[in-house]
Amino acid sequence: MSVLCPPTTYLPPIAKIASFSVTQLLDALTYLQSLYHPEVRGSRRKRVQAPVSNGEQNLPLRHEDDSELQAIRSDTFERSYSIRWLTTLITQLEVWQGLSHSEEVSLDDIGMPEPTLAYTEIIVQQAASLLAICAGVAAAGIITRNFVFGSTDGQRRVEAQITDIPLDNNDYGSVGAQTWGGACILAEMIVEDPERFGLDSSSHSPESRRLNVLELGAGTGLVSLVVMKLLDALPSFNHREVHVVATDFHPSVLANLRSNIDANVSSTHNQITSTHSITTHSLDWSSFSTTPRPDCLSYPFDVVLGADIIYEAQHAVWIRDCLKGLVRRPSDSTVPPAAFHLVIPLRSTHRFESNTVESVFLKACDVDPTGDADLVILSKEYITCDAYGDYTHGQGLDEDVEYVYYKIGWFNARL
Repeated sequence: MSVLCPPTTYLPPIAKIASFSVTQLLDALTYLQSLYHPEVRGSRRKRVQAPVSNGEQNLPLRHEDDSELQAIRSDTFERSYSIRWLTTLITQLEVWQGLSHSEEVSLDDIGMPEPTLAYTEIIVQQAASLLAICAGVAAAGIITRNFVFGSTDGQRRVEAQITDIPLDNNDYGSVGAQTWGGACILAEMIVEDPERFGLDSSSHSPESRRLNVLELGAGTGLVSLVVMKLLDALPSFNHREVHVVATDFHPSVLANLRSNIDANVSSTHNQITSTHSITTHSLDWSSFSTTPRPDCLSYPFDVVLGADIIYEAQHAVWIRDCLKGLVRRPSDSTVPPAAFHLVIPLRSTHRFESNTVESVFLKACDVDPTGDADLVILSKEYITCDAYGDYTHGQGLDEDVEYVYYKIGWFNARL
């Protein structure tokens, strides 16, 4: 069994930094990046270019237990040691840079090989960035990532800056405060093929008809923001009205969701795309059918999205009840049928909860065609992702994360 090493054990000794090679120093920086600014687990689809976080996908730490990693990450002594190590590295490299430009001092005099000198600026930049992370907001458990999603043909590119915040006093209900792999996968799939999700009107409904998009359990808002930015960029939506509503329930999650929306949607967006809007609202699935609806949820939605939102036994039932009142029913043959697009991970710890999807939503082939209209599973697709590279002791052990993508819609609606 691999053991996760703390910085005091893994990093080269501070007093001997000068004796380590470029490869070893870059390896140490990658380790710190993985510890204090990790990528989202399970966000790399296999054989498909994955979303980029922070400009590049570094190999994160592999760990047997998230609690072990969290313990190291929150250890103030280990963080202080990392800050001191980075400060020493930057200081020493800057001294080397200054001496290397002196005509009176040779590389041999400062004990530094020429290849190391060539990479000094790169190492300094990476170390300075990590130092800011370790000493700044990340020290409070807040992580900001820059996600970039692109189409396989290079024609589309969508960027979003997303901030994760700590769970509210370890409250399981606030898990939406952090970005999960399912959101990354769904966002990536949407950008790659908007038409598959009813988000390309080039050959469908007229521009005069408004497109309504809803996200259930939006969490940090990654999927909703990617949809809005994508529609802003698609020529077929330049003059079409678009409303995106991102919903969640927990107060701290909603506050962070609104903050992420505000950070990504500027006043320039509002001026250029005045027909496109994105808003947030609280939505309690368990009481949806018994409480008055706000204006932003009073109309039927063409596209409903959900990522990693089923982790309790009642969730699928509550979501179905919400969808019955929110998904547009088929009435006009010229308009593509509405659908709910759901991506959930197949966690061994939540196997029962995941299975509730197929017990609550029947497959189209199993529904009585003479019965009342109902929401059914129109299609199902398995997705396999690399969890992350193994960075423990440099071992390259792979671990997979499996997801299921469901397309759910009204029975007898056109596919």
